[in-house]
Amino acid sequence: MIKIISFLLISSVYLSAVSYWTLSGLTKVNVYVNNKVSLLKPETIELIKDKMYKTLQDEGVQTKQQDSPILIIAFSEIENDDMHYVHIRLSLGEEVQTFRVDKSATFALTYDESDFIEADKNELDKAILESADALVANFKAQFKEDKEE
Repeated sequence: MIKIISFLLISSVYLSAVSYWTLSGLTKVNVYVNNKVSLLKPETIELIKDKMYKTLQDEGVQTKQQDSPILIIAFSEIENDDMHYVHIRLSLGEEVQTFRVDKSATFALTYDESDFIEADKNELDKAILESADALVANFKAQFKEDKEE
């Protein structure tokens, strides 16, 4: 019985969407980088930003549009001797209308994924770049899946 339940639980994971977020109808975004990692090189930040723009444009999403949702990638760190512990978060924030009686508009996160990495200062840029690439790839996969539905 336990084997059957385990099998059904694992199978349901593979049959569901990439995540519980939905990106359907997303046609334009602005990209923003929030860096609070002291040793992250400006070139790495620009490379991440450029990759984000390219990924979005390759998927047909307009960028640098006024009054667009904001796709933000944020980096924050905890330093401990020679090690850096970095939280990387990719989020989409946009104005949405609630289902409340007054149908009020509010700013909400409509996509959010994060990663936590550990790297020494010599590998910091490489580790952050790899993590950011993975987060953007997951966003792209979710976008493509929602676009097909």
